[in-house]
Amino acid sequence: MNRLLDTIDEWASENGLDGEADPPHRFESTRVEELPPLGMDLTNGAIRTIIWATGFRPDFSWLDVPVRDRKGRVRHDGGVTEAPGLYLMGMQFLRRRKSALIDGASDDARELSDHLASYLGGTLSAA
Repeated sequence: MNRLLDTIDEWASENGLDGEADPPHRFESTRVEELPPLGMDLTNGAIRTIIWATGFRPDFSWLDVPVRDRKGRVRHDGGVTEAPGLYLMGMQFLRRRKSALIDGASDDARELSDHLASYLGGTLSAA
């Protein structure tokens, strides 16, 4: 991020735009603990849900649930599918333009968790 911002600042300086904006802000480097946990016990029963991230291009051919359209995409409304308990996150334009980005996923997660809480509380239907 800071390299990108440096490039933008350099362009602004070269084009005489230094005084057009506030002084540049730089983010601190992400700190990682010296010995981060690199594994977890998946056999103790505490994990009951697995989220499968399929990678760069979505491929749901492995999904054996009748929620895919003729092109193999999952039909959904803001991440809520027709199959009770099946939700999507991180998809392009899931609920907004930034849905596929880490920053956008947080807003989508908040809204989907509200939906899920209502569903589990019995005040909302599945889809």
